Amino acid sequence: MLGDQLKKLRKQKGITQKELADYLHISKSSVGMWEHGQRDPDTAMLLKIADFYGVTVDYLLGRETLSGTQEAVLQETIRTLEELMERLKMTFNQE
Repeated sequence: MLGDQLKKLRKQKGITQKELADYLHISKSSVGMWEHGQRDPDTAMLLKIADFYGVTVDYLLGRETLSGTQEAVLQETIRTLEELMERLKMTFNQE
């Protein structure tokens, strides 16, 4: 359940395991093991992951679902972040 949620959120955000690992300051293999259910992140890491995706730990653990409104807000946030990332890439590539 947790692994499925982590993979789903990562794909929705359009990032790689490596990008998530870099953000969390961990190895790419740790992210892979979480997504495949071979290991689970500790409590502190669950909090960081939840904050990164803008969801609750309960959502990550499958104890809560997002309402339609929350899902829409999450999708809009993801789109906004993607647009900002593209602008940053364009800005740095122009210099």
